[in-house]
Amino acid sequence: MSQAAKAGNNCTIIQAGRDAILAIAKSPPLIRLVRLEIIDDEKHGGLRQRLNIILKNNGDVTAFLLKGSLISTGNETIRLCSQIGMQFSLSQADWTYDVNIDADAPSFVGRHSIAPNEVVNFNVMVGRKSGGHESTVYRCFLRFDFDEGNELQTDSFHLVISGPVVWRGGFQARGPSPEQWGSCQADNIRRLDSIGYDYRTQIQTDSRQYVEAVAPGIFE
Repeated sequence: MSQAAKAGNNCTIIQAGRDAILAIAKSPPLIRLVRLEIIDDEKHGGLRQRLNIILKNNGDVTAFLLKGSLISTGNETIRLCSQIGMQFSLSQADWTYDVNIDADAPSFVGRHSIAPNEVVNFNVMVGRKSGGHESTVYRCFLRFDFDEGNELQTDSFHLVISGPVVWRGGFQARGPSPEQWGSCQADNIRRLDSIGYDYRTQIQTDSRQYVEAVAPGIFE
């Protein structure tokens, strides 16, 4: 269900075609985060995600965006349980990005002067310099610093990023047993729960019996 944002305290966050409300933890008196959309960069196979950001100046004085920061407060990697025991053919991806999410202080330089009643729309590409082919879920939030007034800071949301090592192929003599697969998925669920990400929806209904067999009640 699409929900409208309340100016100042919330914005609309759109991820995987779903609209929700993202709380704003801090906000300057006149700058509003109207919308944050998280878009998979399908061209690069999940190696990075694009943040589309819309800001609005509700004041009567021009504000300048000095810097935007992406702060990660935890992450967990999703194990590919069907590939247990597989020997991989891997290679290094070649691409550029604006923000390395694994940096000590991932940020980008602001380039926007926002006039009174003006709406600005810009993109930030998020990737990482090192990592394997399995996807990592990052719990993070955004912070924007302006030349005047307080910073603007969102509540936490999640990004899913893999690479830059990518899977080109593999050989698997024998797949995992149902017990191995179920235990692996139960471990995924528990670890991702710790950063507030519900992985249960990624497991098909007819396969949940194998997870329940090793972790009764985990889907309740």
